[in-house]
Amino acid sequence: MKKFVILTLVLALSSSTLSALACTTIIVGKQATTDGSIIIARNEDSDGATDPQNMTRRPARKEGGSFRSNSISNSDNNSFSWTLPPNSLGYVAFPHWLSRQKQNLSFEETGINDYGVALSATETIFNSEQALKVDPYLLTTGITEDAITSVVLPYATSAKEGVRILGGLVEIAGAGEGFGVAFSDRNEAWYLETASGHHWLAMRIPDEAYFVSANQGRFQEADLSDSMNVLSSAELKEFVTKNKLQDPQKEPFNFFKCCISNTPHDQTYNYPRVKRLLEIYSNYRYERNDGLYPVFMKPVRKLSVWDVAKGLRDRYNNTSHDPYQQKNPGEPYRPITVMRASLSHITQTRADLPDDIAQVQYIALGMTDLSAYLPFYKGLTDIPEEYQGAGDTADDHSMFWKYRKLQVLVLQDYPRFAPQAHAAIAKFEKEVAVSQSAMEKRYLKLYQKNPKAAKQLIQIFTNKVVAKENRMLADLTAGIAKSLGMQNWTNQQYTDLIRKTEKIYHFHGA
Repeated sequence: MKKFVILTLVLALSSSTLSALACTTIIVGKQATTDGSIIIARNEDSDGATDPQNMTRRPARKEGGSFRSNSISNSDNNSFSWTLPPNSLGYVAFPHWLSRQKQNLSFEETGINDYGVALSATETIFNSEQALKVDPYLLTTGITEDAITSVVLPYATSAKEGVRILGGLVEIAGAGEGFGVAFSDRNEAWYLETASGHHWLAMRIPDEAYFVSANQGRFQEADLSDSMNVLSSAELKEFVTKNKLQDPQKEPFNFFKCCISNTPHDQTYNYPRVKRLLEIYSNYRYERNDGLYPVFMKPVRKLSVWDVAKGLRDRYNNTSHDPYQQKNPGEPYRPITVMRASLSHITQTRADLPDDIAQVQYIALGMTDLSAYLPFYKGLTDIPEEYQGAGDTADDHSMFWKYRKLQVLVLQDYPRFAPQAHAAIAKFEKEVAVSQSAMEKRYLKLYQKNPKAAKQLIQIFTNKVVAKENRMLADLTAGIAKSLGMQNWTNQQYTDLIRKTEKIYHFHGA
C-alpha cells in the first residue's frame, strides 16, 4: 500500500513552484515536555499581511480523486496535478484564503488526520549551490509547499510513514523548492529536510530533546544505517561523495556542510532566531555565526505549550534588537514574530488520552506577539464561523481580520499600546486554560459512560471560548482605535493601513 500511494501520487505530477516564505519551527520530544506530550509548532510567515488562512475539514474518501495545485504564490504560473489513491483519511487543515476560489484547497499549512498524524508544512530552506548544481530543483515538475499537506496527510498512518511518503515523492518526482516538514503521532516526531532536487534526510526528534529551525537546514551528522531514527533518500551518502560535496576521507558526513546553503544573509535573518530559541530554552551561548549550532538540545527545564508560545512570540524581548519596542523597522536581526505571519500553530499530542482530546492545535492568527492561542481539539464537530470565510480585505466577522485590525493599531505606537494588548491576551489565555482543564475533567468522567455525549462537550467549550475571544478583541480594539481617533474607520481604510504598516516592518528575505 505504501509503494502504491507513493507511486500513484508521484507519477501524476506535472509542475509547480512557489516563492519562498519564511517561518520558524519548534519541535519538542515527549520526555522534554511538562506533561509527556509531543509538540510540533511553527509560525507560518506569508508574503504579506493580507493573506489569511481559514480552517476546513476534508472528509475521508473511499474513491480516488484528483488534485490540482493552485500555485497561489507562483510567479512563473507553474502548477501540477496528480491522481489521489482511494481510501484516504479525513483531516482538518488550514488552507490559504485564495484556495476558496479554486477547484481544490491547497496551501494547507498544518493539519491532523483521522489517524492522529499531524503535519506542518513547510519551513522554507535553501540547499547548497554545489548540491543544486548537480541535482537542481525541478521547478516545473517538483513537489512544493502548496501540495505537501494535501497529498501526504490523507495517507499517513504514522509520522514515520508520512516521512516515507513525502521522501518518495521527492525521490521520484523531485522537489520544486527546498523545505523542512514536521510530522508527529502518539509516539514520536520526525523532521524532513531536502538535500537537493531528489535527495532528502529525515531524523526522529529524541524524546528528551527539542529542535528548532529558522529558514535554514539544521541537520549535521547522521547515521544513515540507523533506520529507527534516521531515514534518507537512496544513496544520499553516495550522491555526496560522487559529486565531491564532501570528502569522507577528511571528515565525517555532515549534511549541513554539503547540502545546506550558508550565506552572509543567514547571519542576520536566520542565525539570530535559532540562537535566541536555544538561549531561551537552554541558556545556550554561541558567538560564532557559522550555523553549526547543536541540532537537538535538552531544555534546562521541561517545556509546556506556553513555553513554545513564548518562543514563537519572541521579538528579542528586552534587548536593543526588539524592532517594535525600539520603533526600528530597519533592525538587521529578523525577529521570530512578524506582521506578515498568517497563522501560528502549536500541535500537541498526548498519548494517554482518548482520541478526540488527545490532540489539540493551539492556533494564533496573524502576528503571534499580538494574538491569542486558541485550542482546537481533534474531536471538534463544527468549525466556528469566525474561522472560515476570510478573504483578502478586512471584514467585520472573521477572526483573522479582527486580529489584524488589533495588530495594526498597536503597531502605530507599540510602546504605548502593546502592554495593554499583552495583558488582555494573557488574561484571556489563562481563563481559557482554566475552562479547558475543567472541560477535560468532565469529558473523561462522561467518556466512560457515553463517548458521544462527551464529544459534545468539546463543541460547547469551543463555542464559548470563541464567543469570549470575540468580546476580548472587540473591547481591546475599540479602546485603542478610540485613543488613535480611528473608531470610525472603514474596512478598506484598515486594509490599506495593514498593507502599509506590514511593508514598513517586512524584514525581507528567507
